[in-house]
Amino acid sequence: MDSRPLCRFCLGSLVVRWCRRWNISSVKQRWLCKRCGRTFTPDDGFLWRHHKPEVIVEALSLHIRGLSQLEASDHLWQNHAVKLNWGTICRWIMDYSGMLSRFIAHLRPRLKGSIHVDEVVVKVTGRKAYRWGAIDRVTKYKISGPLTWKRSYLWGAKPLYQQLRDNCDGLPSRIVSDKLGHYKRAFSKYFRRTGVRLIHGVPIACRRYGLKHNNNPAERDNGRVKTRIKTMRSFKDKRCCKRFLDLLDIHHNYIKPSLSLEGAYPAEKAGVKLPLGRNRLTSLIHLSA
Repeated sequence: MDSRPLCRFCLGSLVVRWCRRWNISSVKQRWLCKRCGRTFTPDDGFLWRHHKPEVIVEALSLHIRGLSQLEASDHLWQNHAVKLNWGTICRWIMDYSGMLSRFIAHLRPRLKGSIHVDEVVVKVTGRKAYRWGAIDRVTKYKISGPLTWKRSYLWGAKPLYQQLRDNCDGLPSRIVSDKLGHYKRAFSKYFRRTGVRLIHGVPIACRRYGLKHNNNPAERDNGRVKTRIKTMRSFKDKRCCKRFLDLLDIHHNYIKPSLSLEGAYPAEKAGVKLPLGRNRLTSLIHLSA
């Protein structure tokens, strides 16, 4: 099997080995493209990084799983003798969250159950911001929505429902939401005459009111997000908050096995099967590159 990469500049396949590139952490093979005459190093997702891929992946994983950036850098120093500034981890979060989000935007998960939509409140620079999202009751796959300053229809509910219609495979059986009127308006715009039922106005204490349906999956997912960010107090920037929450949802869908799915991954249950292997975050970065 030919393991030669494509040229990073012209996508040509006529490449030959051309010495090696030495940096602080590793040695990488350089290639010469006979089509455009340029030399290059294949982009594996860690191009131009001064630290090893193992260090980067472990720092991202530690921060997503609950450690602060300072605690993650201290862990790497004590266990791997790697000196790392906590601000470097913040930049890695920004870079890799954007790269993975662009890659996952081309994937189309298949929704197999009812979709539960809701927004969770996060603090950015001391102000309240609203993270919109939807989760499938059967596969537990999370659809990441926008981050807005207000409960807005134009910037919140509308793009979320448009993403449910255009970026997912198939239509859900029903959509469950609370009493916020923006959800009903967005449903009328994107799912009218499609056969999808709308269960609108479901409160949290549904059993008290004798209701059949509930919005528990969305509330449970909101609890997952709040459990992680409650020790962070407040984000310093809206863009940084959006990238962190996107990476947190990617970790939920593709990296962390779900107990409610008996150890399976929500992405696999939703029909998105990627060859990730054992080190799933590293493989996902390779694929996105």
